[in-house]
Amino acid sequence: MTYLSSLPQIQALIVEDMAVQQTTLRGQLALLGITRVDATANADDAYRLVKSRRYGLIICDFNLNQRTDGQQFFELIREQGLLPADCLFFMVTAESSYISVASATEHHPDAYLLKPITASDIEDRLKSLLEKRHALLPVNSLLAKGDLAGAVTQCDQLLQVRNRWFMPVLQIKGQTLLKLGRHEEAKQVYQQALEVRPELIWARLGLARAHKAAGQFAQARQLAQDIVDSDEGARNVAAYDVIAESMEAAGDAEGAMWALRDAALVVPSAKRHRISGECAYRNGDLDMAKASLMKATKASRGSVVDNPQDTLLLAQTLVDLGQPAEAMNLIKDGNKSYRTHPTFSQVSLAIKAQAELAAGEADKAQATLELARAGLSKGKADFATVALAKAEIVCGHEEAGMALLKDAISADHENLRIKQMITRTLSDTGHEDKLDAVIESATAGLQGKVSDARKLLRDSRIDEAVGLIEAAAHEYPENTGVLLQACQINCMALRLKKEANAERIEKIQVYLGELERLMPGQDRVVMMRRYFRETLGTLDAHSLQH
Repeated sequence: MTYLSSLPQIQALIVEDMAVQQTTLRGQLALLGITRVDATANADDAYRLVKSRRYGLIICDFNLNQRTDGQQFFELIREQGLLPADCLFFMVTAESSYISVASATEHHPDAYLLKPITASDIEDRLKSLLEKRHALLPVNSLLAKGDLAGAVTQCDQLLQVRNRWFMPVLQIKGQTLLKLGRHEEAKQVYQQALEVRPELIWARLGLARAHKAAGQFAQARQLAQDIVDSDEGARNVAAYDVIAESMEAAGDAEGAMWALRDAALVVPSAKRHRISGECAYRNGDLDMAKASLMKATKASRGSVVDNPQDTLLLAQTLVDLGQPAEAMNLIKDGNKSYRTHPTFSQVSLAIKAQAELAAGEADKAQATLELARAGLSKGKADFATVALAKAEIVCGHEEAGMALLKDAISADHENLRIKQMITRTLSDTGHEDKLDAVIESATAGLQGKVSDARKLLRDSRIDEAVGLIEAAAHEYPENTGVLLQACQINCMALRLKKEANAERIEKIQVYLGELERLMPGQDRVVMMRRYFRETLGTLDAHSLQH
């Protein structure tokens, strides 16, 4: 299909708050043969349209004169997987300065259009981008189907041609290898790109990510630091993320906090302030947490990227800072804004009880605490459980609070961030001496179950080993450490029995799906998926031999 013949097939969406500009853009698209066009004036309606229809082109104004701007809308649909790989996103702006600011964000539109726009401006960008999309279609089609290994093979075929799409294909290959957990091969791809263009940011960043995936945190951090120290990469927030993740993995939580703070200064979005605020709270820097979370709530309140967790954590921070009146006012406003949210009211009760006690209203605090208890069926590894545990402890119910903290650890005993929050809670309530009893006792019990299962496997008691680890996974369905072990032990059972047990394979897929939900994009999950694929490959090879 030629470029011109493909244009009438495109379904387009215009997101523009000014009716005159909507009409102008419709006319310009019509001149190009694009007549299947929807238009809306705000991001909320656009969000609903994108969820219900498939578009090949979205033209969105940056300044929508609404609570949600074009960049927030773009990042939301990209992060939620609502923007297909074959959909082009053009951002329209009257400010040339926006383009330099947006270039630092995690997600970049396919093109920027600077007002005033002509049909020729749109056509020029469409032509080059549609040509690129057509050239990369064989790879992207496989990626859309989830065939990552096939996509890598297709990349290799395209790379043999060595045409103008060589570098974009190389970039896709590196990204796909990282998703497959083949980080050593990914390193080679990125080094190949750097041999051609030594200062290429995406290749330098990919190389840093490959080192991080391999557990080489010091090297990953240095490579990412070199990027942010350069003129070309000084505003690259993805590099700051690699620095923070590498430092956190190496045990330097405070260093990670400052790296995330720097990222929020580079791109002062609600998301960036949220990440910075959450990290600061876990590290006990309440002043930084308050400042960051206030910026996050201000930037997102009432928009499609509004997150009630920002208000809840800010309220808890205010209580911890000794500002109960401010916390209660914030919760009162939040209950109006989030009255339909399924958990906001319940979690806010636990924080409100703490605030009432701090304000000298002990009877009210006890009554509020009773209401908070009623909404929690079982402790989980989340902020809600820790907040209720803190309320129990400060209100004099130490045993109940400690039990909840143990539940939180048991629910996900390898979650370092939950451990940080629990450590802070015990410190804030004067119970540092109970840290070992709360964390180590719960952790030891779960680690004991995992060790027992692995010992049974070594003794060739395969079905007993699988049964024990699956019982643990059933008891703690969101414990990432247990789920990872359940995947691994089931894979080992498949290898030892040398048979493709369909029920066992399905269980592994369920566990991996849950891990993706709980730990999206985490290196450990990527490596477990690789181990699962290798296991299936081993079984296929065995069946061919027999």
